[in-house]
Amino acid sequence: MGSQAAMEYEERGFVFMEGVLTPAETTVLTDELDDILATEPPRPGLVLEKDGVTPRSVFNPQLYSDVYDRLIRHPRLLATVEELLGEQVYPFQLLVNCKAAFNGDVWFWHQDYPTYRADDHIPQPRMVNTLIFLDEVTHLNSPLMLVPGSQEMTDDTPDESTQGTSYKLRYTSPEVIKERVNEAGIVVPTGPAGSVIFMNTNTLHGSTANLSPFSRRMITLTYNAMSNKATSPSVRSRDIVYDDTDLPALMPLAADCLVAAGQPTG
Repeated sequence: MGSQAAMEYEERGFVFMEGVLTPAETTVLTDELDDILATEPPRPGLVLEKDGVTPRSVFNPQLYSDVYDRLIRHPRLLATVEELLGEQVYPFQLLVNCKAAFNGDVWFWHQDYPTYRADDHIPQPRMVNTLIFLDEVTHLNSPLMLVPGSQEMTDDTPDESTQGTSYKLRYTSPEVIKERVNEAGIVVPTGPAGSVIFMNTNTLHGSTANLSPFSRRMITLTYNAMSNKATSPSVRSRDIVYDDTDLPALMPLAADCLVAAGQPTG
């Protein structure tokens, strides 16, 4: 990763890197996502938009998909996250946010860790959100917005709300958002598929609705430090947050693990 990138992560709450995954690797991931979304009956952990038709998120496909199980063990991801946290990790949660062309709905401003603390009983924000671009992200297709330095905001635990969407979360109040943005501004990382934002789970972020004809699929893979497991079971559905009690530390696979998963057999 390099000391400069690690310093940027500590200071800003995130660091953006292009080319972490190759085009061939992202193709394997999007092909697998298409197969998952086409499965009938629907896989557990599928969340739809308000229209009841458009996929919004797919939670924890690594529990049944060999491709996504390989992804969580990808050596380039694991090495970076372990460097940031200083210890081995396990997969707390994985979701694919589909942000469909024309119909991908808004994600209102929020921090992730308040939900992990209040609902999932994770004691410390020793977690890294690994945000993987599955499509090229531009200013047109609803890129993620982040507030630098907002990971230092540790005392805000908003009430749970849908904020007009189909998915409940602890969304940050407009007053807090204004204050933080006035202090530090907004950063909007854009780049090709395979780019990754490594983000502190306390960093304030959100995205607008996608009115463009271009999808903006992005994986949110949350790694948690092995020393930071839940102190009691989550109050959320097991489709969303599974029991982490006996999960071992992840061990990296070979560098070509995703491409190998996409090769035909027989």
